[in-house]
Amino acid sequence: MNELNNTENAIFRIGAVLMVLGAGVSLFAGWWAVALFTLGVVMFSAMQLRAGYDGKNFVVQRLRRQQLFGAAVLVLSAVAMIAQQSGYHLLRHNEWVVLLLIGAVIQFYTAIRIPNALREG
Repeated sequence: MNELNNTENAIFRIGAVLMVLGAGVSLFAGWWAVALFTLGVVMFSAMQLRAGYDGKNFVVQRLRRQQLFGAAVLVLSAVAMIAQQSGYHLLRHNEWVVLLLIGAVIQFYTAIRIPNALREG
């Protein structure tokens, strides 16, 4: 895996914290929560795109694609959160939470598996 520099690593971590804060206060803060969550998703996903993999290990390549899919699901959850907050009636409830859960599970799985696959192969 390509390593992020200190600035990119800070952006990545701040994005993760903003996602958690935005999702956590979504019941109370309204548009502020949407802004925090969306900003966090953009920062987090952009840094994941920035950190690539140039190796030939098929398992790591597959996990990297899964990781990028998880980032895309997180972006979709931000879009769904914006749609729900703005009253767009296609999304009537908190569907963004389901997308967030799917994206988080994928991110968690790949965060554990990629370092193991790099050590093994």
